[in-house]
Amino acid sequence: MRALTVIAEMGTGGAESVVADLAGHLVATGHEACVASNGGWRADALARIGVATLAIPLRASGPTQFARAVARLRRATAARPVDVVHAHNVRASLAAHLGIRAGRRWRPPLVTTVHGLADGDYTRAARLLAVSDLVVAVSDDVAARLTAGGLDPARLRVIENAVPSPVADPAVRAEVRAELGLAGESRVALCVARLATPKRIDLLLEAWGEVPDATLLLAGDGPDRAALERRATPLGDRVRFLGERRDVGRLLSVADLVVLPSDREGLPMAVLEALAAGVPVVASAVGGLPQLGDDAVELVAPRRPDALAAGVRRVLDDPARRDALVSAGRALVEQRFSSARMQSDYESVYEGVRKGARPS
Repeated sequence: MRALTVIAEMGTGGAESVVADLAGHLVATGHEACVASNGGWRADALARIGVATLAIPLRASGPTQFARAVARLRRATAARPVDVVHAHNVRASLAAHLGIRAGRRWRPPLVTTVHGLADGDYTRAARLLAVSDLVVAVSDDVAARLTAGGLDPARLRVIENAVPSPVADPAVRAEVRAELGLAGESRVALCVARLATPKRIDLLLEAWGEVPDATLLLAGDGPDRAALERRATPLGDRVRFLGERRDVGRLLSVADLVVLPSDREGLPMAVLEALAAGVPVVASAVGGLPQLGDDAVELVAPRRPDALAAGVRRVLDDPARRDALVSAGRALVEQRFSSARMQSDYESVYEGVRKGARPS
């Protein structure tokens, strides 16, 4: 099988992590895989293990860049047809349909994974995703929103994201603490998120004033960084902006908890990675996060800095609660969120759409 994946870019985000996992698995099991994107460090890493990459200008907004991406896909697949196309989110799906399928006698099946959208975008997405043979939602919440927006449930399947099992190395903790200048055994919270409005880092900074004796590490970049840095000035060195990082696993080794205050989420990889690494999570009860259960995640009311601060303090100050979250989180990942399970589910989807069937 020759599979082509289309995604805006291949940087640090959760969707990119899923693409890297699936593409690497395809190559390892004897298939051909190509990832078309605007590039990024994950694309470079995939190329080193035998995954083909195709540069398309899909990250930039506007019709000109979109048209160029479509033309590049059309040229590439005219020279070498593919057996299945897997797009991530709506814009990539439209580019894939127009570039690879429209006007051609051979129309390879198109699968779209929706990782999460703004609340007001689901109706439009449901309409536009008529171009896809099958739509995959990463959580029941995303699936319910797409269905409410008008997508036929018969064309929809839920496949939850997954993470590989981490390899623990006790020496890394001391090494990373030294690199970051973290004194002694001071308590550390980690937030891995794009510095943009839906992630509500502004709310987290407001809450942090009510969390004494703890350092907040912000791993990520985005359009709101400068404004957030100004807002964090009164908190001094208790807040560190680390920029975009490729070593989230190393950062997790020094974290006493992971915090995610988002307004909306699908099923965030940062949370699953924390659970797999044995790091307790405090997160807004939005999107697919409540489905993880409050025994595995400290769920707090969204858009409320007081609730967020209270949740963080509860986990930091109560060793029994922290240990219970760690135990339940690891068990949850083993049961539901293994890479092997996700890879098998997508293999089933690819096989089904290639046969003209829509798996139930």
